Amino acid sequence: MKKLFRPLAVATALGVTGIAGTNFLLAQDKPIKALPDDVRRLLPVDPPNGPPAKRPVSPADEPPPVRSIDELRRPDRGGLGPVRAPGGAADSKPDTTVAPVKVGDVIAKTDFAVKPKDLSPAVKKGLEYLVKGQQDDGGWNQGGGWRNGTGGGRVEGAKVEDPSDIGNTCFVLLALLRAGSTATEGEYKDAVQKGLKYVIARVEKADKDSLYVTDVRGTQLQSKIGNYVDTFLVNLVLAEFRGKSGDQEKQLVAALEKTMTKIVRHQTADGGFAGNNGWATTLSMGICNKSLVRAKERGAVVDDKALARVLAQAKSSVDNTAPVAAADPKPAGPGGVAAAPPAVAAMAGKAGDAGVALYRVGQGAGNYQDVVNSLRLDAEKARKVLADDKAPKDERDRAEKKLEEVKVAEVQNDKVQADLAKNVRNDNFVAGFGNNGGEEFLSFMNISETLVLLGGKDWDDWDAKMVKGLEKAQDKDGSWQGHHCITGKTFCTAGALLVLLADRTPFPTEVIKAAREKKEAKPAEPKTGESQPGGPAPAK
Repeated sequence: MKKLFRPLAVATALGVTGIAGTNFLLAQDKPIKALPDDVRRLLPVDPPNGPPAKRPVSPADEPPPVRSIDELRRPDRGGLGPVRAPGGAADSKPDTTVAPVKVGDVIAKTDFAVKPKDLSPAVKKGLEYLVKGQQDDGGWNQGGGWRNGTGGGRVEGAKVEDPSDIGNTCFVLLALLRAGSTATEGEYKDAVQKGLKYVIARVEKADKDSLYVTDVRGTQLQSKIGNYVDTFLVNLVLAEFRGKSGDQEKQLVAALEKTMTKIVRHQTADGGFAGNNGWATTLSMGICNKSLVRAKERGAVVDDKALARVLAQAKSSVDNTAPVAAADPKPAGPGGVAAAPPAVAAMAGKAGDAGVALYRVGQGAGNYQDVVNSLRLDAEKARKVLADDKAPKDERDRAEKKLEEVKVAEVQNDKVQADLAKNVRNDNFVAGFGNNGGEEFLSFMNISETLVLLGGKDWDDWDAKMVKGLEKAQDKDGSWQGHHCITGKTFCTAGALLVLLADRTPFPTEVIKAAREKKEAKPAEPKTGESQPGGPAPAK
């Protein structure tokens, strides 16, 4: 793959001038030891063979603005914020007035948006690597790399404890599912069955009120993309395995209801989660939002308000803004005096992107499409109501309102996806942080699962670029590793596989139908040298 470059400058009071990024597949210079621990852990770590040679800076490269130590610590600038022990005052508090989520029996029929490719040798080798790494308890660990200590600094070395954790386990299970293995069929069904048992047992053990589902702390995933990433990944995997978990189905549904209830009770007015601190929390938000939509497709009864918040959060990511919540005014009290407005709900939708547009835009555009997919299912139901002459007036009114809501969302989504298609043709955008970390793999997955729905040239070009680059980056043992931030081989390998297997992403058949009809209705773009009707003649 063509070398890509994105320099990173970090200014400090000690006069440190910065570190430079290299290319898409290689690593960066060693972190500067003089930096404070909470800032140093924001920087990339070395590959086993040390830093690569640098290439000259291209005039096209656009470095981010120099950022001070104080700014790097600010969550609204992509920093980690003050270091707090898990379970501390920064944790989210549940709104117990929100009703528990129930999962029904109706599961949307799904299909692939494009014809899936056969599993490549690179994919098969990666799957074999992952399955070999399954632990005796059924879970997967980070696959090596640093962890966070109790004081917030990195703990590194050959003897660092590396127990199984839910986040990594879920990402592996998702990759195995994409490759065709469920708890009852496929080459790796035994590994899936054990992995699901591990996940469900942890959810059953978790308390019902907090947003955590695990007592394992200090993982790379938590530090880098959010304290609650495990819960969001669990919710996504439970939703995806709904109807595919064999004799664990009853326990899976109960676990899904538990994690869904946790999420909707902690969701803030702007679609975020208080206390979800991390380096690039926009990425855990993307997992959460996607999980809500996938759960709805598989039977969860999701309140329209929760999806509206997801849509608002996704739009704020694309636009790099955050919606403002306003308290609802209370009716006048005794004597006609208006009562004081209630406290505004905590705002947390402004998720950090670490200054990397790839993370934020990939999340926002992906989630916007996710919600529109859900709305398309609602639109299909609304059309059926309107086609029924016997439907009550109030139902017909709601159906009309839903169709109008979908129309507005579709128009905005068209713009979001058009902008995404332009961005992915920009090498500087695709470069992300400057080389591969788990954040890049996750961002590529978000983009792939968005572009594949429409197919066509944008998808073909993107998929070819991903295949070429990822196969080149694969290690001899079949794994992929990160060269900054999320470096663990488990997450990076699963992430790379999910990008390579994006053509096997399931979509509800109604969603695929609507996407194809929309594509067919779109006027064909003129070929090179041709003019639009009524436009200027092509130059000779």
